Amino acid sequence: MAKKQKCPAFENHERWLVSFADMMTLLFCVFVVLYALKPEGNPEPAIKQAAASIQESFTDLIEDIPEKVRVGPTEQGFGIFEHRKGDRIRPPMIQKFPSMDRSTRVIESDMERVQELLKLRLYGQQKFRDQEKKGEGQERIVSVERDPDGFRVRLLATHFYKPGSYRVSQEAIKDLQQVGNILKELGKPITVEGHTDSVPSKGELGNWEISSLRASFIARYFIDDLNFSPQMVSAAGYADTRPIASNATEETRNLNRRIEIKVHYNEEQ
Repeated sequence: MAKKQKCPAFENHERWLVSFADMMTLLFCVFVVLYALKPEGNPEPAIKQAAASIQESFTDLIEDIPEKVRVGPTEQGFGIFEHRKGDRIRPPMIQKFPSMDRSTRVIESDMERVQELLKLRLYGQQKFRDQEKKGEGQERIVSVERDPDGFRVRLLATHFYKPGSYRVSQEAIKDLQQVGNILKELGKPITVEGHTDSVPSKGELGNWEISSLRASFIARYFIDDLNFSPQMVSAAGYADTRPIASNATEETRNLNRRIEIKVHYNEEQ
């Protein structure tokens, strides 16, 4: 009796079409997204929304994204990858969004260090203690104030300038040098802001010119004499548009006549 021959197993030579079809589908999705993100005819919020949606779907868990930079869904969904390998959670190798608490700690630490250095270099330890006993506290010629995104050093104009002048007086230039050297040690970008009270100037220069020239004079002094990088220093004049006290009395007007040096911090610090 003749031996039956086995039929050869059918071999599908077109299995590559499955992978090819998947690749073409993904490419089609990519080009649709790129087309949707093109700037022509799309408002900026729509672009941000689309970018956030892609990011949150493919890479980041929603709870890992700070609320102030999150523009996608507000509820936890299921990302495609979710930093998982099998059933085990795998944390991201790089922290994309540094903790806001860490940023706050850095700013407050720098601010405290600047305050201490100002106490020592401008007043000296013993003189500073004597002033604190008298209750003068921070109501001195230089103070440090916290900002939401940094801090600023405030200089009272009554100590640094003669009335109507935009040049720092010779008596106060050493104090300005100490302030500049302390800020230079931080290595942060700064903006020098000039402010006046609401009383019109009696001289040739108005409040706008005085505030701008005072800020520019200090910015130039930092660059020319203290070797600040020009890319790290800017100047602005605000006249009487940003008061910190009432302009009703001479004492409060003295507070409004000031220079403020803003120290900038970006989100990654």
